[in-house]
Amino acid sequence: MNIYKLDDIRQLDAPGTAVTVGMFDGVHIGHQHILSLLKSVAVQKGLSPVVVTFDRHPRQVLTTDVDNHFRVTTNEERYDLLADCGMEVVVEVAFTPELAGMSACEFLEQVLVGRLDARALVLGFDNMFGSRGRNDFDRLPSVAERLGVSVHVDSAVYYCGGEVSSTRIRKALQQGQTDRAYAMLGRGYRLWGPVEKGRQLGRRLGFPTANVSLEGVPKVWPADGVYAVWVSLADGTTGLKGMANFGAQPTFGLDKPVFEVNIFDFDADLYGTVLTVEFGPRLRDICRFDDVPSLVDQLEADRAAARRLLAEGLKSAAED
Repeated sequence: MNIYKLDDIRQLDAPGTAVTVGMFDGVHIGHQHILSLLKSVAVQKGLSPVVVTFDRHPRQVLTTDVDNHFRVTTNEERYDLLADCGMEVVVEVAFTPELAGMSACEFLEQVLVGRLDARALVLGFDNMFGSRGRNDFDRLPSVAERLGVSVHVDSAVYYCGGEVSSTRIRKALQQGQTDRAYAMLGRGYRLWGPVEKGRQLGRRLGFPTANVSLEGVPKVWPADGVYAVWVSLADGTTGLKGMANFGAQPTFGLDKPVFEVNIFDFDADLYGTVLTVEFGPRLRDICRFDDVPSLVDQLEADRAAARRLLAEGLKSAAED
């Protein structure tokens, strides 16, 4: 897949393009539906399909109260997922205050047509772009017609009575509903980080864990809890099954959140290795136990439940 910076190109070397515009955070099943329509329109009209997206989420420019953990996917993940959907050309636009001040019709004429030779525009069912203060999105169809651009609006994709969206996925993760997030993403939600040396409490209990650091990972963190997970290693090993504790360790008086992963039937030195952890179902809340034997009993029950759910329930995207 070719990724172009808008500032580095004057016009794409293509015989006209069919474009879609959006952040595509998560590249969820609704986005995948739009991309399918984009490819279909491009084939019908003999155009090259192009995804126009942004280098940062507009919220990072338009608001001041955004923390570092609201994105569903990083840029690298988004581009890999867009490639998996068959997209061959992505144009990344730097989202600046100046760009935010451009109206929808200006963006269409100056960027999509003027720079990318757009002849077809594919929109999501609720897709809007352009300045809110200078909102002329309702004029877009007439301006597009004048410019010789056909407009195609996709239908919504629904899950559990509502439209699939990055916002719903974000909320599902923050509520620990990783099964709902899985359904809307079309894959398991993933976090990753290097394995650091911990206090080795799990090993002493018979449940050795990899202590994964999430420092510098600018993504949504799921709600605290114990989860069934799939694990991939940096050496290419995928599909390992396990369970993870995401949160505090109140039984040992530790309030600082940790991300500890117990990989089933696995015993190797992972210090310094980057683990990718894909979340399956949430097993339970984090809770404090009166004594260590009670904790061990619960961990054994958690392991049995995780084995069953991972074997019979959701299928790991890492094994596709």
